[in-house]
This record gives sequence, structure tokens and C-alpha cells, in this order.
Amino acid sequence: MARPKKEGMDYFPHDTDAVNDEKIEALRMLYGNDGYAFYFILLERIYRTNDFELDISDTETMQILCRKVDVTPEKFNSMLETSLKWGCFDRESYEKRGVLTSSGIKKRADVVVQKRVKMRKKYRQSKEEVSEAQSKEEVSTSETTQETEAETPQRKEKKSKGKKSIKDNRRKYADDSPYIKMVHYLLEKIQAWKPDYVFRGSEQTWADDFRKMHEIDKRSKEDIRNVIDWATNDPFWQTNILSAKKLREKFDTLQAQMNKKVVPYHPRGGNNIATHGNVHGRDRETNPIDPPASNSPFAGIIKTPV
Repeated sequence: MARPKKEGMDYFPHDTDAVNDEKIEALRMLYGNDGYAFYFILLERIYRTNDFELDISDTETMQILCRKVDVTPEKFNSMLETSLKWGCFDRESYEKRGVLTSSGIKKRADVVVQKRVKMRKKYRQSKEEVSEAQSKEEVSTSETTQETEAETPQRKEKKSKGKKSIKDNRRKYADDSPYIKMVHYLLEKIQAWKPDYVFRGSEQTWADDFRKMHEIDKRSKEDIRNVIDWATNDPFWQTNILSAKKLREKFDTLQAQMNKKVVPYHPRGGNNIATHGNVHGRDRETNPIDPPASNSPFAGIIKTPV
């Protein structure tokens, strides 16, 4: 269903200094704000019409306008005469045809009408372009469908090989890789405090996270081991660090907290009992980190203090 053609105007220009116009000043001087209201109420009615002319030749319309302006018929007629005298409306059009309008009113309305015509033309062109594009798309889709249906087994095989080669490009880690060994080390530490822990991840994925931790984030293997040992013994963090990915994400936080809480081990008199140290003005228990086992991925890298 076509859109109804817009007639008349929903709004019209109102100059910000209209009150200083000599025609309006004459109405206000003689009738106060009633004269101001009279003029703009009539303008509203005029711009609402299709031809921008207000027919006031019948008695009923005059009575309605008197009610709108809220003045008596006598005062309305007096204001009308003043407005005609000062050129607010065209006297000839009123006397010959009983309508209120003016050349200025029609000139301002014509700007809106011409703009409306251009917008309609632009809308029709846009609609035609969309329709044409849709037609081309339908043809293109039809051709593509035919080509796909006619696809040979050789082409399908080539695509399948292409997808396979993308998957094969993923890095794989051997069982003796240091990063796989790091995975096993973290799992052992987790299972030490949580015997019922079930590993449902991928060793390859975890190993890749350890590689990124070491090669991209530039974490030394010694730092990685120390953080694993500390985090899996901390009551809070041991429940949060259950994967290599999470270890990598929280590494800076873990290392910072570890460095605050761990005090270097200094034996006194040959006694290997952990001592208390004062860190940042507060006493904290030391948490000496055990040296790596001989089969650890960190063995040979971390020097055990003598």
C-alpha cells in the first residue's frame, strides 16, 4: 500500500525577532498579547491547509477562530482589519475570495514543498536501486547454487585437504618436551592438595600456555616453578589456579603476593628450621621453596642453594 501523500505543514518558520516586526508591533500595541496570539494562531491554521490559504468566508469558521483566540467577534473583526491594513495578510485575496494568505506565507511554504518533492524523488530512486540490487543478488545466488551443485569430487577433496593443513599447522609438543613436563608438574602439585582433581583439559593446550609464558611473557623457568609451588600451597590461590591458562593470567599478581610473603631462608647456627623475618614492617612466616626434583622440567635450570 502506497504511503499517503503529505499535505500541509506540521510546522512553519517562526523568526526569533518576530515580536519586533512592525506589523506584529501594531497588533500588540492595539490589542496586547491578544493581537500576538491572533496572528500566530491564524498562521498555524493557514500552514495546515493544502494550498496555504485559510477560508474564513463562512460564519462557523469565524466563530471557531474567535474561540481559538479567545476574543469576542467584534474584537476579532477589529484585529482582522488591523492585520489587513498592516499587510499581515493579502487584502485582495480576502475581499475577493474570503481567504487569508500572503505572498510571504506562500513563499516560505514553497521552500518546504520543493524540499518535499526532492525527498520523494530521492526516495523513489533509492527504492529502485534497492530493487535492482535484490534482483542481481537473486541471480548471483542462483548461479552460485548451480556451481556448488556441479562441484566435482576433486574440488571437494582439495578443500578438505586445505582445512586439514590448517589444523596441522598447530604446534605439537612431544612427551619429553619441557613444556609437557611443566604440565605434569602443575598437575602433581594440584593433585597433592586436591586428590579428587580430575584433569579434563588438553596437555597440548596447557603446554602451549607454558610456552607462551616462557617465550612471550619472558618468565624464567625458575620463576614459573616458584610461583607454581607458592600458589598451590596458598589456601586462597590453590583453589583458583587449576590450569596453565589461569596461571599465566594471574602470574604478575601471584608473583607480587609471593614476594611479599616469602622471606629468603637464612639458617641460624646450622639449624634448618624456618625463621621469621620482618617484611615491609610486618612479621611474616617464611615459606622456603623446595629444590626441584631430578626429574622436574626445572631441574638443571634452578640452582639449589648449598
